[in-house]
Amino acid sequence: MNILSQEARRRQGVVKTAMKKGKTYASVKYGFSLSSVKRWCKRYDGTWQSLVERSHRPKKHPNQHKSEEEKVVKEAFKAMFLRYGWDGTYDEACKNGYTRSYSGMVYAAKRMGLGFPLKSTKMPRKFRKFPELAKPGEKVQIDVKEVPYCCLKGDAKRDEKRLYQWTAIDECTRFRFVFAFEDRTAENSVKFLRMIRKAFPFRIKTIQTDNGTEFTNKYVSETKENLFEIALKEAKIQHKLIRARTPWHNGKVERSHRSDQRYFYDWERVGSVSELNEKLKKHLDWTNNKRMCVLGGISPAEKLCQKLNDAVRRLSNLLLASGSSSF
Repeated sequence: MNILSQEARRRQGVVKTAMKKGKTYASVKYGFSLSSVKRWCKRYDGTWQSLVERSHRPKKHPNQHKSEEEKVVKEAFKAMFLRYGWDGTYDEACKNGYTRSYSGMVYAAKRMGLGFPLKSTKMPRKFRKFPELAKPGEKVQIDVKEVPYCCLKGDAKRDEKRLYQWTAIDECTRFRFVFAFEDRTAENSVKFLRMIRKAFPFRIKTIQTDNGTEFTNKYVSETKENLFEIALKEAKIQHKLIRARTPWHNGKVERSHRSDQRYFYDWERVGSVSELNEKLKKHLDWTNNKRMCVLGGISPAEKLCQKLNDAVRRLSNLLLASGSSSF
């Protein structure tokens, strides 16, 4: 018996006394206010369940969602939740004029009966939290993801081809670039390096990769240098290798691969590497403009613009200061 049922049975005793000897007598004897005794007597139907404490939660709130906002949330949920989850739902709702917070939208959607409970069966793992970098280009993580075989169709599936997605993500802004090749080779890594140097509007200082042969010959040869490492030296970019069998050290690019699987590969089918790159281009544009909680509710593209604008502002202030000091 919980505390609510105990309290209800106690009230039942007060009500029975009030019926026999009067409400005032019961109020004085048990120490309850006369108005409470009258209210309990009015609610009493012969069972103690009728005297259980009811919720005091208000039915309305001045800041609750309006019908127009609920309509926007429902439409965004219907269009995006199945594939893109709550993040995609919130992004779509904001495009349609929704101005409330992410958590407020999720709470309102669940109150309206949208969504379904997700029970996590995994215990949280406490990894070391590395400090966030302050400038774009300080470190760029690169990794290769093999395209799932179930995503292939037509000639690609008939010939049992293997396609590979190269991904580069800036640690500071989470701004990404992706491209697919047919072979997992160092030559393709060099081509991808040239692409990201043109795609990223900032200078890359460090590139972090795993120990795959498409990036290094560390565990293959002690004398022969990898083509990718040679290209990095020519570009004066530092190459940092993560510890062997520790993919979480490249956690940001690994997390982006998981998002690609969730939002892209679980939904798309491709028949060639050119078709894959065409679809990846649209997916990349969506991911770079999707709001992220880790960035404070803004997209990687917006974060990159903020960082670049701050850099231009600091440079202009420095030039003005140096110009004034020369006079």
